[in-house]
Amino acid sequence: MAFLLVHSPLVHSRLGPTICTPAPGSTVTPAFVKQVIVGLAPLMYARVDPIVSPNKASAHVHLGMGGSNWNASMEADTALDSSCTSTQAKADNSVYWTPRLSFRSPQNGSYISVPATQEKVYYSSSMPTSDKIVAFPPGFQMLIGDPYKRSQPDATPLEGGGIYLGRDSGQGIPQPVQFTCPTADGSNPYAKQNPYGNSGLGFPMANCDASGTGLRYDVYFADCWDGKSLTQDLTAPTSGRNYSSTAGTKNGEQNCPAGWTHFPAMHMEVYWDIDSFKTSGVWNPASDAWPFELAQGDPLGFGLHGDYFAGWGKDTLQTLIDECYTCDGDNEVDACLDPSVINTPDEMNACNVPSPVDEPIWGWLENQPGCNKRQSGPQEAVQATCEEAGLSAPTTQHTDVPGWTYQGCYLDYVNFEHLLTGTSASLPNPVTPEWCAGFCSGTGTADNAQKAQTTKYQWMSLEYSSQCFCGNDPQLLKTPSNIAANGLEQGMCNSVCTADQTQICGGSNGQASFYSIDGADTSSSKKEKRVSHLHRHAHAHAHDSSF
Repeated sequence: MAFLLVHSPLVHSRLGPTICTPAPGSTVTPAFVKQVIVGLAPLMYARVDPIVSPNKASAHVHLGMGGSNWNASMEADTALDSSCTSTQAKADNSVYWTPRLSFRSPQNGSYISVPATQEKVYYSSSMPTSDKIVAFPPGFQMLIGDPYKRSQPDATPLEGGGIYLGRDSGQGIPQPVQFTCPTADGSNPYAKQNPYGNSGLGFPMANCDASGTGLRYDVYFADCWDGKSLTQDLTAPTSGRNYSSTAGTKNGEQNCPAGWTHFPAMHMEVYWDIDSFKTSGVWNPASDAWPFELAQGDPLGFGLHGDYFAGWGKDTLQTLIDECYTCDGDNEVDACLDPSVINTPDEMNACNVPSPVDEPIWGWLENQPGCNKRQSGPQEAVQATCEEAGLSAPTTQHTDVPGWTYQGCYLDYVNFEHLLTGTSASLPNPVTPEWCAGFCSGTGTADNAQKAQTTKYQWMSLEYSSQCFCGNDPQLLKTPSNIAANGLEQGMCNSVCTADQTQICGGSNGQASFYSIDGADTSSSKKEKRVSHLHRHAHAHAHDSSF
């Protein structure tokens, strides 16, 4: 399908695809819908939250995406002045953040981060309304969801079973935060665990193992504003922000209260790879209790929340609201904007900033970072008071290997080619950094696989918890993704080794931990610590077929 910019002198300007065609195997032609997707990539993992905890470290770790100026203190124009953005639209310097997901070991109760694999946000102005839908003003802030909730929210039952899961108060009680759990067998895990049946409220307590997906956060931001304050009154979270409704309107129009501003409906999705903990053998869904927690110590999921700080450039979002029509609302923003104002996946991935909080947040940890203890409810969680944490340069963590120098976390498999192409090994070999070093050096004697590999390579890399690659002169800087001077503190290389859960074996989205043997010539690779998050459209290779 060719995407063109369509402007007619006879009708209102219109952007997007010129034609919609049925999906393979379908006879249904998609409809044009005023909705567009903006792809996101991780900017930073950190205890940062300028809405709830301005000017200090926040209580728990968030995954932040968007403008590079995201930090603990932000004024109305701070986001606009970002030097880069990890969103797909160059004009979108907004920041979106949500609590990190962690795995709690059923064996010893220690914690490790779950890899995030896909991130995106939908902007929709497709609802029937008599309101004028306008862009968010720079500096507008919004927090949706209650981080301290630990029980099922009130809900409106539907005839025939289930509950109302929308946001229109004219139809039922709005449900702004939910989970989606795609399963390999197509079953609905919620049907067995609560009386609502269709509900995505709270964790699914089941593995979300459909191919290419994962456990999904769904955060639906409010689309109505009273126009009084850019900042949000946290003592009354719904004050000044609410959802459009058909209540009291004519012809089913979904309007905001009289005198309020109507924004586009915004829906953020973040996927987390929980199935990898089953495949690595550390979690048995059939016998183990649910082991995943939100960063604020929430083992139930009712405290899911999302934050937004607006930073769109002048007129761009308004143009998308007024003129962008996509096929069933499923096209990305590059369908409606010129390529010159679209970030490539490499550009998105390269926009990373280091955490300002100097503390360990990667690898196995005794407790979740911050001051949120595990609280299961059903009463509201107690809001703990954090001891102040310094805002300074972060520390990098990795596994040391005698005789080798850690060179950093880099994006591997760019353009379907690994940076190290000498030889490789994976399961069932017991891959750890030390095992990989013996294998790549050609001097290993630990097992038959090491003994059979006698070529002496000067570089090694590890990724996907169990893959080892060997080679010489990786020329790391030849790939445009590897241009951000960050490392493991960004969470890109944070996957524990399948063979040894105390060690790090790269990342789970194409990032690899790189080492050079002591004495190797590293000048051509410049030894700069560079990292990138692999955007969702570039990691179809997730399980390499070369083994």
